[in-house]
Amino acid sequence: MAAFIYPEVRVAITFQSFRTLLGNMVAAAQGACPALLDLNVGSAGRAMLEAVAGLGLWFQFIMLQILSRTRLATSIGPDVDSFVQDFGLARLPGTVATGLVTFTSFTPASQSATITVGATVRTASGIVFDVVEDSTNAAWSASAGGYIRPAGTAAITIAVQCASAGTLGNVAVGAICLLGSAISGIDTVTNTTALTNGSDGESDAALRVRFVSYINSRSRATVTAIEDAVTDVSAGLLYQVCENVDTSGAPLPGNVVVYVDDGSGDVADTLINTVYAAVEDVRPAAVSIQVVRPAIIRPAITMAVTVGGTVDLTTVQATISTSVAAYLNSLAIGAAASYSRFIQIAYAASTDVTNVTGVTLAGGTSDLPATPGTAYRAGTVSFG
Repeated sequence: MAAFIYPEVRVAITFQSFRTLLGNMVAAAQGACPALLDLNVGSAGRAMLEAVAGLGLWFQFIMLQILSRTRLATSIGPDVDSFVQDFGLARLPGTVATGLVTFTSFTPASQSATITVGATVRTASGIVFDVVEDSTNAAWSASAGGYIRPAGTAAITIAVQCASAGTLGNVAVGAICLLGSAISGIDTVTNTTALTNGSDGESDAALRVRFVSYINSRSRATVTAIEDAVTDVSAGLLYQVCENVDTSGAPLPGNVVVYVDDGSGDVADTLINTVYAAVEDVRPAAVSIQVVRPAIIRPAITMAVTVGGTVDLTTVQATISTSVAAYLNSLAIGAAASYSRFIQIAYAASTDVTNVTGVTLAGGTSDLPATPGTAYRAGTVSFG
């Protein structure tokens, strides 16, 4: 049974199998004829009825295709896009993974090095990352158009982003290990933290959910409208909206603070500006808006892991570090960090993990509290 609902009208269609269609036609034909018809298999009458039944199945299929494309709930792929575009909404594209890598020289005293924007590094599997501008980095030089490692400094840590959007840019600690091209004064490169904030394009299911929020927030100066404006900017954004306070948490009637993060803990100025412009479009009169980065806390985590069998302990530790980073980087702004989750992550890393002891989170053995405007992000994981 397929149904399509219009305002005040409900159209219901009962679909039939080939056998049912044929049986109904045989009964109708025989009932309308005073003489006995030859409708046995192989007869001319049977062949004509079977041909018509086949056309009936084809017409049913066409009707199903029409019904599935005229309702967002049953549309897929391009049909979802065309449906929401009629309302001014578009599918969000995938986002690129971003993070920090460390460039090191074996002979730092002999010469300095300049790493220009656009220089590439990559993983052993060939995933490419580009060096990007970060004017807040102490090593950044606008005149050089890149980052400078001074003579005598062995290593500098700078920002990179994956050359391709999607989750393929989410890589484990140490995965970025090759220079894309030779850089004078640089010998090695590595990432000391996992990259986890790359995301694929918005799925059909996610777009359907966002469409409901989008429609419900039109022409409304509400928190939902502000939140929808943020989610329209980019897939995978983490945010928190706080009313009637300033960025310090002190009371400020009529002010709205929007905390935004992309999972990296280091949001670019361009993203902050884009979110502000989107929120400004739905801001009610006499209300002030602030779009800021959350306060980032990168808690240190320690644990001792014992493994059995022939599994490599280093590989298990790398898996744990990556999973810990993914968990922390996915936490909502203002959410608590669970102490027991890290024990669970350690055991889930491999079936050969036999014991996990000495687990501490930021030096303690309790959850980190939920604090408005604060986000917990990946820090260091040490194995005793």
